[in-house]
Amino acid sequence: MSPATAMDNMLPSTNSALFNVPKLAEDGSNWITYKERTLTAIGARGLMRYADGRAVRPSPFKVHEKTKKLVKDDGTEPTEAEVEVLDKKLDEFYQKDSLVKQQVFSTITDRLLLRVQKLEVASQIWNKICDIHEDKTELVQIDLRCRLQETRCEENGDVRTHFSEMLRLRESLAGMGAAIEDRDFYAMILASLPKSYRLLLSSINAAAKITATPLSPYELVNIIMEEYEH
Repeated sequence: MSPATAMDNMLPSTNSALFNVPKLAEDGSNWITYKERTLTAIGARGLMRYADGRAVRPSPFKVHEKTKKLVKDDGTEPTEAEVEVLDKKLDEFYQKDSLVKQQVFSTITDRLLLRVQKLEVASQIWNKICDIHEDKTELVQIDLRCRLQETRCEENGDVRTHFSEMLRLRESLAGMGAAIEDRDFYAMILASLPKSYRLLLSSINAAAKITATPLSPYELVNIIMEEYEH
């Protein structure tokens, strides 16, 4: 058994759950984590060269205009063995290139697939998807941050639902590489609550100053939730 065959036998099959990647959201909100997971899955299959463009497609033999026979670059006719070797190289290229396409196509929306499906090779498809979403990501980040800063809980509103939405927005931003610092998120939580919570918030902040132990945003949420549920 050759070393390459032995290595192939050690690798997970292409149907392995190890290669499952959550779908790319249509708005690109999970682009950062999607990109990392997709490249990791492609790399685990030994196909990174086909995603980054380093894999070069073999050039097929030309067809002579008059004789209609295959010819090499030097004008001579290739032997059957040379034709077979080149065919195997082409088959290998297209097979591995198609595996990368399959990995990507199975995790993007139909709308995005229609935009990139006519590109010839996997590296072109992947580069186009990167261009689309890396341009879009900054705008989505701005929108999500504005929504987080402007989120407000109405008087007598459901605080649990309110905090769940704030935490979801923060996690989405973190997934896009735009994490909100604890101090900033703490301030956003305070600003998001109605006037009826001011006395409670003042007490919480005063207690934190006395103990010289600043609360994390999650500790603040837990204290408020305990009061809300009582």
